Order: sequence, then C-alpha cells, then structure tokens
Amino acid sequence: MARSSCADAGKTWTNVGLRESRHIGRIATHPANPDIVWVAAMGNLFAPSRERGLFKTTDGGKTWRNTLYVDEDTGVVDVAVDPGDPSIVYAASHQRRRAAWGFHGGGPGAALWKSTDGGETFRKLTNGLPSGEYGRIGISIYRKDPRIVYVCIEQGSGYNASTEYAVYEAGVFRSEDKGESWKHMSNWNPRPTYGSQIMVDPSDDQRVYMENPFSFSDDGGKTFKAPPQSLHGDDRYVWVDPKDSRHLIKADDGGVGISYDRGLKWLYVSSLPVSQWYRVAVDMQKPFWVYGGLQDNGSWAGPSATPYSSGVLNDD
Repeated sequence: MARSSCADAGKTWTNVGLRESRHIGRIATHPANPDIVWVAAMGNLFAPSRERGLFKTTDGGKTWRNTLYVDEDTGVVDVAVDPGDPSIVYAASHQRRRAAWGFHGGGPGAALWKSTDGGETFRKLTNGLPSGEYGRIGISIYRKDPRIVYVCIEQGSGYNASTEYAVYEAGVFRSEDKGESWKHMSNWNPRPTYGSQIMVDPSDDQRVYMENPFSFSDDGGKTFKAPPQSLHGDDRYVWVDPKDSRHLIKADDGGVGISYDRGLKWLYVSSLPVSQWYRVAVDMQKPFWVYGGLQDNGSWAGPSATPYSSGVLNDD
C-alpha cells in the first residue's frame, strides 16, 4: 500500500511512494511545516521486509528516508511529535510476523525510542520501564505540557486466543520529564495487540483513555473504568476535541460514535456506508433474497426487490 497525500481536504489524492510499507501504525506531521512528515511503518507482516521502520520526508513525500530501522521482522507501530518542540520525536518499534495459522506479536526488537534532532537519530528509553521483551507500545503526549508523556506497553503471561493475558504486566507508564524517566501507573492494558491506543486528554493530564474496551482514568492512569456503552465493543481509536474535551469521537468495528459528555453517552452515526462483508449468498425465492455476514456485526438478509406503491416489483 503506497502512501498518499492531498492538499484539498481529501477530495483528491496523490501517490507519494512507500509502496511496500503496507501496514501503517501512525502518521505524524510537523506542527509548523506540513512538508515534514513521519510515517510509522510495519512493512509486510507475512514476510521479512526491508520497508519497516520510521520513514521521514522533508519535501511533502517526494523522497523518503528510513531513520529508524531495527530489522526485517520489526517495524514501527507508533510515532508522536512534541507539539512545542518538533525536534523531539518518540517512536515505538514492534516486532511482529504473521502466518496463516497465527502470529508472533513481540520480541527483543520492540522498544521505546526518542529523538532530539527531528527524528534523524534515536536512542532507547529504559529508565523506569520494565525489563524483558515487549509487544505493542502506544504513545500519547500531553498537549498543554509536553513534559508529560504516557505510554502503554504490552507485556504479560498466559497469552490466549482472545489476544489477552491471564496475568497483566507492564501497562501504563507516565513521564514528567519528556521520557527520560518513567513511573508505572497500572497494569491496565486489555487486549493489547488490538487496543494499545492510549490518549491523554489535551486539557487534563489526569484524564487518560484506553481502547478495547473503551475505558478512562481520572487519576493519571492508576485506575480505569470501562463504562457500559450502546456502541460496538471492539474499540479502535478515540479523538478528544482540543477545544472542548467533553466532545469525543470514537471509532470501532461497528462505526463511529460521538459523545458530548466525555464518553458516558454516545450518538451512533449509522449513515456511513462502511462495513466489512465476509460472504454473500442468495436463495431461490422470487424475488430472491440476499444474505451476508458482517465482521463482528452478525448476519443480515434482505429482498433483492421491493414493491412500488402500485404493487409492481422493482427488479433493478
């Protein structure tokens, strides 16, 4: 999958390369210069891949350089740029390989990295972080005071088919000195390979969100609450309005939800024409019916034709 860019609010797109980067963890843009972009690329997850790592462009995607490369099995899954000092860039490497029968979701290639020269060179961050091998890592910088950084780190024992651990380790960490030292806040990180997405409220450094399930903390990550919700349970990402942190938008496997009370109640957006169909079949009725199975959203059926008010069937 190649990277694309647009300059007209998404109406048209231009291919800008990185064709073999395939799976992208995150894209970060320089806060003052949109031609400077960092791309966290996982590469081809099903084979050794040289196009893994963190890629940087300074000319709007005309040329790219791989500035953080670990090995052919390790990509970069997250990148975050200090909003007050874009020379500071954080990146999370993730060792991951897939096969038809399963996957490896961690290893010695996984680490948290920091750059102080705009992502040209990186060093590992370890002070206060756990020893041993990691899985996926998520990063979030507090907008009002970028000295405060949160990460969630996948680590545990008793991994199962639901992509959870019988025993949680690692979890949520907080830094108050731009990543130079870390404090362990809690081991909260359910379904980490799916949901290691951490987000600190841009207006409140104690309010921290985690995904899958959607959950939040009001004490800096020490404790989390996963409130009941009417939306789909496979949560993927939450956006917090920087001008009004009561306003959230959540993406999940069922679509998009909008909240105006920090995630206690949601408005479900059902008008988006997006869904993932696994299989479609028809029967022999007249008019015939169409059946299909949706990703995580049950099985659906409907007639291929509907009657006009005159009673004539529409077979288009």
